[in-house]
Amino acid sequence: MKALADTIGQVFSGNEEIKETLSMIEQEGYHVDLILASVTRVTRNEGYASSDIGISDFDRSFLEKIRIRLEEN
Repeated sequence: MKALADTIGQVFSGNEEIKETLSMIEQEGYHVDLILASVTRVTRNEGYASSDIGISDFDRSFLEKIRIRLEEN
C-alpha cells in the first residue's frame, strides 16, 4: 500500500500542469496543501480478470490521467 501511495505521489509531483497551477496559486499569496482522497480496494486474486471488476469509462479516464494503464484482455 505504501508503494502505491508513493507512486501516486510521484505522478502528481511530476505533473507539470499541477506544478504550474500550484505555483500560480502560491504567487497569489496562498499556501497550498494538496490532499488526495482515494478509496483503494485490495482483494486476493481468485482468478478474476480485470474486465470482471466493472471499470467504468469515468474510472478508466481517471486512471489514465494519473498514468495508470489497465491491461486489455
